[in-house]
Amino acid sequence: MPNDLDQDSPREKILISPRYLAASLPNDHQQLLDIFAEETAWSAHADASSLTVTSPCRRITIRHDQAVVGRGPHMVISARTDEEAAERWRADISGGVPIEFVARLIGTLAGELAADPDHVVYGIGVEPGLLELYVDVGSWTHFDDFGLSGFISHDGHAAVVGRPVDSPAPPIHGDASITWHLAASPEDLGHLWDISFTDKTPPFLMHAVVAETLDPRPTLRSTSFPFPAAVAPLVTIERVSSPSRRPSAQPPYAEPPRTPEPKRAPKTR
Repeated sequence: MPNDLDQDSPREKILISPRYLAASLPNDHQQLLDIFAEETAWSAHADASSLTVTSPCRRITIRHDQAVVGRGPHMVISARTDEEAAERWRADISGGVPIEFVARLIGTLAGELAADPDHVVYGIGVEPGLLELYVDVGSWTHFDDFGLSGFISHDGHAAVVGRPVDSPAPPIHGDASITWHLAASPEDLGHLWDISFTDKTPPFLMHAVVAETLDPRPTLRSTSFPFPAAVAPLVTIERVSSPSRRPSAQPPYAEPPRTPEPKRAPKTR
């Protein structure tokens, strides 16, 4: 997708709102993953179209495959009990997911894995319970119907959907193991991006990305990251002055000051 913003000034930054439409290019996801591998003890293997990064414990892999962009998930995070075991849980990333969301996902995963690998792989030490979210009810509407629950943005462009494994609703992407699905699909553009999590994914990992999606604050991003021109009419962009920084697996932006805590929406599983 072409970029319609002037990127000659790498020190310039922009505020983009709403953040769930602050799309990024899949190439930027690969660049982020490449830098993550350089900055951490995770090992990396690249071939003609893909980059695979593996955790020091060999139980978590993050694979980016540029060849499948537009045909399915181009970034897949997989967890196994050991290197040769079957997949225990998976996160799929497809389309122009905002790079901040990908950075939050990878950064949260890496931080928790370094602290307690079994917590990440098995969920050991985690008490079962509700995924607690704080939602701006002026921006999102809660729903709970037909075996699905979650939130839909007031503009209708994005949704966060939960589907229990025993739900009577049709499986998401035809995969009954997917229990959380985040997506942006503006009517004028169709599918923009989506992230899916299978049922054994650690709650803290889903929560990090769901909370990022529901956050009503704008995204602060350097203009060195291309912005898809097709999405520009759907967002508000404000130019600001801010020092540039190299992208990393930590969120590549500094948030504006928080507004008062948004109203609390119902808890969802």
